[in-house]
Amino acid sequence: MKEYKMRNAGLFALSLAMPVWAMAAEPERIAHTTNEAELITSEVFHKLTLQGGYGPEDSLLGADEDRFYSIRYEPTFIWYEPEKRWPRWMVFTRGWLAYDSGNSSSPLREDDQQQVDGFNAELREFYLRRSLFNDDPALSLTLGRQRFADRSGLWWDDTFEALRLDYAGAFTRGFVAAGQKFFNYNTDVNSLDPRDKDIIHVLGQYGWHWRHAQWAGLKFMYSDDHSGDNPEDPSDFNGYRLGAFMHGNTVNENASSDYRLEVAMVNGERELQNSTSDTTAVDIQGWAVQGEFGLQLQQYAWQPRIALYAGMTDTPDEDDNGFFLNRIQSDRLINDRTYSTRLVSSAFRVDMRNLLYYGAGVELHPTERSILELRVSDMQLRNAAGPLPLRTDSPRNTDSQSLGQVIDLNYYWQNFPLAYRGRLFNLNTLASASYLSPGDATPDLDDQYQISLGIIMHY
Repeated sequence: MKEYKMRNAGLFALSLAMPVWAMAAEPERIAHTTNEAELITSEVFHKLTLQGGYGPEDSLLGADEDRFYSIRYEPTFIWYEPEKRWPRWMVFTRGWLAYDSGNSSSPLREDDQQQVDGFNAELREFYLRRSLFNDDPALSLTLGRQRFADRSGLWWDDTFEALRLDYAGAFTRGFVAAGQKFFNYNTDVNSLDPRDKDIIHVLGQYGWHWRHAQWAGLKFMYSDDHSGDNPEDPSDFNGYRLGAFMHGNTVNENASSDYRLEVAMVNGERELQNSTSDTTAVDIQGWAVQGEFGLQLQQYAWQPRIALYAGMTDTPDEDDNGFFLNRIQSDRLINDRTYSTRLVSSAFRVDMRNLLYYGAGVELHPTERSILELRVSDMQLRNAAGPLPLRTDSPRNTDSQSLGQVIDLNYYWQNFPLAYRGRLFNLNTLASASYLSPGDATPDLDDQYQISLGIIMHY
């Protein structure tokens, strides 16, 4: 036990020391200079995230409020062959050294299903990519633990070991992949949760650029849970998901508009194991839809963007039926350029199941590098007696469909990049506040709130 604590303490000390060293050291690039341009064959990037806040413990609604904080250093190494501009081979690795006080939700955190508290180190991504596959510049083949993420976590939002083939043409793009989780590659929790073991995922996407800044396409996923009987994993799903998407934007002199629509359906069979190890097969069918429309008025001060958004699932007649999110999906709305949030709040997780939500938001730009966003949402159950899409241990009222109203406020600021020894240093700050006024479906649940502050440094 003493040796384990000493090792974790060493990881924590190293996580604090390495970002400081990274900012003071020479840029770690291996390059060969020619008369035309610098040929880059490898790069090292550094990211340090500091965040803290106050809210329900582990973002469980109804739990006692407590402070949470996190320190995470993420180094990334990329190697190109022969060089960055036209690589035939690329090796990508990304890891982290971290200390997390809990599993509270925040806009700056990846959606980890495997909850890790305390000191830990993880090899988050590692893969080999072959570009110009079959001597076609539109094709690339990737093998290893890699990230699957889109604007909406409705389809995929996780990292796992897979073989992936990408296509990027002039007017079409897409991918097909197959993979399975084997380990977490984490010093604290390396073994998978029983619910994540022995599940093969086959997934893909096809997109068509049908006009300027307008995309439409199809997505699919097939899941095969071959884990067998396990009391710690009493539910195994085998089936497929199909869906379509559309997104785009238009810009004119005084205003711009954008939209996004996602439609998904699920069909398959779930095997349920009871306490006596008896197995029951249940047919699963369901659907979900998400959409958002935004209008930005560029001629006004702070360039306000007004958005309307909504989402809905089918009405399940039983707890084990209807649309649901699996373990590699999430309710996140992902934006790698600024910050990510969730369907109705950055602080409170919502399962896209037995749910109707709608709301409005306004986004302001007080300065060129800052965003102030306010969203107000309402949530309803499709079936008052169906499964609850909120994470709470509070008793429920099956005579009401009202889940409550949410107010979400985010302020994001980004400094002007600073040049240091041939590279750029970026500093981003995000302050968030969320408030939930519970509805009659959870009558014993008090008002919930969470505040958080995060700082991200890139070099």
